[in-house]
Amino acid sequence: MTRNCFLKGHTIELRVPTEKDVTDSNWYNWYNDPEVTKYNQHGIYPVSLNQELEIVRNIISDKSNILLSIFDSTSKLLIGNITLQKIDHLNRRCKLAITLGEEHPMSAGIEAMGLMTHHAFMKLNLERVEEGTHEKLTGFVDMLSLFGYKKEGVARNYFYKNDKWHNKIYYAALKKDFVNSMKKRNNKLLFEDLNTLKKEMLNCIKK
Repeated sequence: MTRNCFLKGHTIELRVPTEKDVTDSNWYNWYNDPEVTKYNQHGIYPVSLNQELEIVRNIISDKSNILLSIFDSTSKLLIGNITLQKIDHLNRRCKLAITLGEEHPMSAGIEAMGLMTHHAFMKLNLERVEEGTHEKLTGFVDMLSLFGYKKEGVARNYFYKNDKWHNKIYYAALKKDFVNSMKKRNNKLLFEDLNTLKKEMLNCIKK
């Protein structure tokens, strides 16, 4: 396992972030890139390298967050980041946010979400992981059903971009649903192999 690797999937590694991850890559530019920010609320105000460094430092120092860098296991290149946010041990819940800023394997986002969801439930002993996303990403939300996620509602006119309003899809997973989803695949988090994971991802979209 690569140094600093915290969690490992089929095609990605989630590593403990370093400041070099931000300074020696396109990290801060992801939040200025109109293509990367097309379906989120970044990209409204410009972000400088120093500003992003400060944001990352604050996230890492806040114990209610767990931030990890996403690396492609083959190329060893940094392709994004993922964060467990607002970890609430009293109510046993948190939010989960991901950014993929570089070209990446087809399953990278799903692998990262699965690994972090597993960590939230099995290591942090949380009961609920929740988040919301742009209505255009409904296919991604459908694929998250592999880990027990379910759509819980829609916030109308939540995003305003390019002179148009867009809805937000709310989704969440409970620990019992996540555990049941793993039992269906013999307790394998990301299935037995990459090909099976890809096949199941596509099946979710076709339903």
